[in-house]
Amino acid sequence: MTEGRNVTVIPVNDHVWLLDDNREATCYVVAGSVRAAVIDTSLGLADICKTARSLTSLPLMCINTHGHEDHIGGNWAFEKAYMNLEDLPLAKEWIADPGVRDWLEKTGASYPPFEHVEDRQTFDLGGVLLEAFHLPGHTAGEIVLLDRRDRILFSGDGILQHLWLQLEESLPVKTQIASMERLLPLRDTFDTILHGHCQSPCGAELFDTLLAALKDLAAGNTAEDVDHEWLGNVSKAHPYQPEDRRIVYKPQAE
Repeated sequence: MTEGRNVTVIPVNDHVWLLDDNREATCYVVAGSVRAAVIDTSLGLADICKTARSLTSLPLMCINTHGHEDHIGGNWAFEKAYMNLEDLPLAKEWIADPGVRDWLEKTGASYPPFEHVEDRQTFDLGGVLLEAFHLPGHTAGEIVLLDRRDRILFSGDGILQHLWLQLEESLPVKTQIASMERLLPLRDTFDTILHGHCQSPCGAELFDTLLAALKDLAAGNTAEDVDHEWLGNVSKAHPYQPEDRRIVYKPQAE
């Protein structure tokens, strides 16, 4: 929550923009003909709403892919936010953090209420339709948003190169597999994946390689797995190709 913190704006096309917040989190603005959606709001250190208003004069709506702080942090600039309410406990925990509460009291800002996003709920932006699909795994309330017109899947932290399933709130590997398999009928509707921590668009093959790696992990092929350090903790990571990709998981629970 630092005044003047800038984000890098990267056009994806003439009405979709990637907002890179200092390589710590990624948000998106998607404009239709009547309104625009802001997908995630990063850590709250930058005014994502202000950046979005510099890109479009359309009314803005805020949609969160899940309840982690690096995706809801900038919600304070909006009047309402949409999120699957299975992640409401996570969001409330962040908002109740003493540092956050102190900043809110100091600035007079506040976090808006959340409105539940149902599985298969649609958001009509005017010519652009965002379809929400529940993808429990990284968190219980994770959603992805499909834009069939532009053939883009906005995947939050549910589908990305370094998938975290080791958190206390994360669900088992088998749950993530089931969630992704439910999306298989939609696989030919997107060519691009825009997730919550990328600085450029990813090809849709990420979906295929991640799902294959998850199945490989579930089958017990862990001989090449390595330790993964995160926030003072150590978990196991399942590397997969291409590139340096990993699934971080709870070995005792899989």
